[in-house]
Amino acid sequence: MADSHMASAVLEQRREVERRKYVQLAARGRYGGTNHGRGALSTVLCWRPRFVVDFGCGDNAFIRELRRRGVEGLGIDWANARADVAAPMHRVPLAGGIADVLTSFDALEHLLPEDVERVLAEMHRLARPGAHFAFSICTRPSRITVDGANLHPTVRPLEWWVQRIGRVGRVRSTGRYLMGVFHA
Repeated sequence: MADSHMASAVLEQRREVERRKYVQLAARGRYGGTNHGRGALSTVLCWRPRFVVDFGCGDNAFIRELRRRGVEGLGIDWANARADVAAPMHRVPLAGGIADVLTSFDALEHLLPEDVERVLAEMHRLARPGAHFAFSICTRPSRITVDGANLHPTVRPLEWWVQRIGRVGRVRSTGRYLMGVFHA
């Protein structure tokens, strides 16, 4: 039991180190200002969602654009003040089964490797039956660093990501965006 508690405490410390990087970038105005999901907007709208949850939303540009088009949603981010929900992606304080679409654009690679499956499970928990997803994932180190540390702790090939996502949903396309449907 003590080993498990120690491992959990170490993981929380590592998460906090990562979070501080983004708080530092946000304070400099260099975090979350790009809408990486704009290329997926037309597809997401074709799915006719009533409610969208965007994980790692940055300054929430994607959700704001959806709202302008009459679609409700929430953006989740742990370090950007413009997010609707300030929370880590692995522990979202929302009821399950609320989203028709879940998105994450250039955010999953920012997770610690230990959190990838937790976050995908959290997305699946929030998904309504038949919910769609649209993700973009960078598979190379970040060009931006904080104190010399890379911002992409989980740099993996696209196939690795497709395999992980395949545990919670069916990936239908693997172009610029990984899109599909969550398992029931």
